[in-house]
Amino acid sequence: MIDGLEPLFQQIAGSMQAAIPEDWDTAQFDAIFYADGSTYEAEYTRKADGKAKAFQPSAGGSRAFRQLRERFRETGQPVWGRVCFELRSDGTFNVNWDYDNCDENGNKRFDEEEELRRHESRRNRLSS
Repeated sequence: MIDGLEPLFQQIAGSMQAAIPEDWDTAQFDAIFYADGSTYEAEYTRKADGKAKAFQPSAGGSRAFRQLRERFRETGQPVWGRVCFELRSDGTFNVNWDYDNCDENGNKRFDEEEELRRHESRRNRLSS
């Protein structure tokens, strides 16, 4: 384990908790890093009806993701191109690091078809 990650995890969780406007069960915050930029998306499941809703965590969450990548680089660990931070309303969480289809710098290679599928899947979740 890399030292100094826990405060960054807490910062991500806090940015999520502060932004969700109603009772919820689970939430996830995804970050994808490309060579020329990054994308951040977040959604939660409402406690009342189980429906998925989008939300915008505070800027501190996306900043913490960038700092996580820097910590990986500084310690010589492989850098991931995508991360999913899954948070439960009881405060427990899980982090999934994605190294698939990354370049030598740990940036995700842009694949237009993959992005279209990802966006369509998210649109379907959020509109059901």
